[in-house]
Amino acid sequence: MITVFSLTACGGGESSGGSDRPSIGDIEGQITQSSGDQVSEKQATCLAKTYYESDLSDEAVRLLVEAEDVSTISPEDLSKADQKASKELYEPLVKCLSPAE
Repeated sequence: MITVFSLTACGGGESSGGSDRPSIGDIEGQITQSSGDQVSEKQATCLAKTYYESDLSDEAVRLLVEAEDVSTISPEDLSKADQKASKELYEPLVKCLSPAE
């Protein structure tokens, strides 16, 4: 599960289109849809906020939301800045998916 979301963070910063960042609700909806019952509502919200507040470009976040299958998003589709931002997301994403203490 961590791998899917980490790769998802690697959305293509090179895509064209508008520059508006998808909302936390839009991001959460895609996470919920793509993960099925593998993440709780609380985890999906945490993941969505993490993506929204990240240094990923608006285009990369939009790619996450618009992807039919997030597992097909390739790290090679990244801009250099999104590659760096996606690496910085690993620990925060793991934290979101960890059980509460």
